[in-house]
Amino acid sequence: MTPYRFAALLALAPILLAGAAPRVAFAEDAETKAAKKHFERGQKLYNLGKFADALDEYQKAYDAKPIPQILFNIAQCHRGLGDYDSAIFSYKKYLQLLPDADNRDKVERTIADLEDKQAKGEAHKMGIDRPTRPPPEQPPDPPPADSHDHPGAPVYKKWWFWTGVAVVGVAAGVGIYAASRSGAPGTDLGNIPVPAP
Repeated sequence: MTPYRFAALLALAPILLAGAAPRVAFAEDAETKAAKKHFERGQKLYNLGKFADALDEYQKAYDAKPIPQILFNIAQCHRGLGDYDSAIFSYKKYLQLLPDADNRDKVERTIADLEDKQAKGEAHKMGIDRPTRPPPEQPPDPPPADSHDHPGAPVYKKWWFWTGVAVVGVAAGVGIYAASRSGAPGTDLGNIPVPAP
């Protein structure tokens, strides 16, 4: 390479490097914008209690730009959804990437609380845990199905009611039968013919 070409390249180097720098800044800016857009959507959804949708947006924000603080929000969503394994993982990763986090004590207490809940949940699934309070009192046994004489039963369920209905029915039936069999009551007097007018 001739000294003239080398000097020309050396003179053009700052210009070439200056042209490359905006491309790097632009790429970072696009990543930051995408992360910010997804993060803001995630915040709105989280505030509405839509943890699954917020989690999706926070994960997209972290994919666009892996900022450790976003991991905290991801952990919060997992905790809200009851996914303690993923919440604990995300909290620990957050503390690993940001060891001097302002909320480190609170996050460590949250991790301990979730691990405790997780242990109790596993114990419950395996049947290891014991109830701390006695089981609720059992209601009294209901009366036998064929007994209608228990107090508080309606009148039509009492045995004596149906016995009375049967007696009255039989008496009425016998009376109707006797009345229809005999026709007109018989007398020794006979009938009186009615003269024609």
